[in-house]
Amino acid sequence: MSHHSQSGRATGSVLLLVILLSGMGAWNYHRNFRIEKEREGQRPYEGYGVADLDALREAYATDLEVVRAQFDAAKRKRVRPKRDVGSMTDNVAQFQRTARTSSAIRDAAGDVADREGQISELDRELAIRMRFGEGLMRHVKRLTTI
Repeated sequence: MSHHSQSGRATGSVLLLVILLSGMGAWNYHRNFRIEKEREGQRPYEGYGVADLDALREAYATDLEVVRAQFDAAKRKRVRPKRDVGSMTDNVAQFQRTARTSSAIRDAAGDVADREGQISELDRELAIRMRFGEGLMRHVKRLTTI
């Protein structure tokens, strides 16, 4: 066998190996991309940088403390209504106070839940970025993770 025919076979084998690896890498990338999208769902903070996410999370955490304090204050204002305070006017006034207090408690509880939801969404986005990486490393992980 001549030197040319041996090098031709080696080149063909290397070329076949490169084509095979490229095809497997493309299939693996596509599979991992689909799995990632299914797990992630909707990501409202996808376009933010990590530093921005950290700053936003810190701001929400600070705001959550304030909102929780407002919630606790609203709960402390709650008083147990008396059965019969005498006149109809007094009963109506008591009902109005109770309704205002209940409304303030509900609003404060909604604010707490909203802030906690935002923080949880930010934590989820940060966890996704930690797990799958960012930028070029995210693409490399998609390509190489089995």
